[in-house]
Amino acid sequence: MSSSSSTSVHTHDEEKCPVTGASGANPHSFRPPQDGDSRAPCPAMNSMANHGYLPRDGKEINADIIVKALMECFRLSKPLAWFLTHGALTLLHQGSGNFQLSDLARHNHIEHNASLYHPDAGPREEYAPIHGDPELLDLVFKDSEGGVVMTPEDVARVRVRRELTSNPPLDFIHAELARGEISIVLNMFNNPDPELHASKGVPLMRQTALGKVWGALLRKKRDPQTTPLDGAPIDRMRYWFEHERLPEGWKPYHKTTLTQTIVTVSRMRSKMHALERENKKKAKSKPISVPVSAPPVVVEKVEERKSLSVLDEACSESEGEDRNTLTVPPLIHTRDGSATSATSSTFSDALHTPQASEFVSPAAPKDVHPHELYLPEIVEHSTQKITDIPTVTTIVTAC
Repeated sequence: MSSSSSTSVHTHDEEKCPVTGASGANPHSFRPPQDGDSRAPCPAMNSMANHGYLPRDGKEINADIIVKALMECFRLSKPLAWFLTHGALTLLHQGSGNFQLSDLARHNHIEHNASLYHPDAGPREEYAPIHGDPELLDLVFKDSEGGVVMTPEDVARVRVRRELTSNPPLDFIHAELARGEISIVLNMFNNPDPELHASKGVPLMRQTALGKVWGALLRKKRDPQTTPLDGAPIDRMRYWFEHERLPEGWKPYHKTTLTQTIVTVSRMRSKMHALERENKKKAKSKPISVPVSAPPVVVEKVEERKSLSVLDEACSESEGEDRNTLTVPPLIHTRDGSATSATSSTFSDALHTPQASEFVSPAAPKDVHPHELYLPEIVEHSTQKITDIPTVTTIVTAC
């Protein structure tokens, strides 16, 4: 696209856009962005820039400009426009200074994961993608129950599905922001359409409790010619999302207020909670498939079997003897290095502790420690008499 340098007024050569053919006669005709223009991951902000309600280059924007643009382009009430603008700037930490539309892509400020049709920001990325994903957009409209309009309940299905993939999960502020931004869109594009109401059975906009009482008192019937639809037509929404351009022939029929937005958000939130509870019940009732495992391998406990065999032998040897008297044939080491078995020993005799002098050999050299000299003899005698020593299991059983 040939163009002059990008400025705050966004001029074209000869005041005519070579793409759309629009001239400067209509200040709000559609003109696509030029090279170097700033855009956001928000179709509302981008469409206002493309139609000249915001600076067409998307730069040098402040709160006053946004509030005025929202009221003129989409016919938002002043309280709603003010709340949206200053709430967004607070999350953006922008203060009262100027900014450009690409600043809105700063991740996890106003922009958030689990957008309806924008990809999530990548790991360690400061800015999220500006452009939407056509495949995600197709999935949005597949969640429409009737396939004609998108209602708050339809969008609730989209939001539950998208938030299930969000890691980490959305915090409370961004979850409410996600519901609020699409609730405004549903109220902006739900112009009366008697043909859709008659031929497709699209219901009229739900009344609040106060509206029902007021209508009953005045005996006023709801007219499809003047009553907005309960939802926004899919064709209108798709065109706006894909082209970031106001639909041909569309003008806001009614003022979208803060109260209407809160009511729509409440409907959407209630439906989301109901869907989440239903998903949890399905998850609990779903049978768990247990894989068929191989038969368990029997591992013999060698140590335990060995202990049991020793115990059996000890019990068989002690049959017929007095169980109150424990016979333990200890090895008594004498001064001459011999080891003999005690001929008569009780349990107290078995606990006899030899003195150190009993292990000293008379023939031990003076320069050699007596224990070092006598150690082989101890090992030899212990090996010869190991079968005479009862196990601990035998002692415990005899007691």
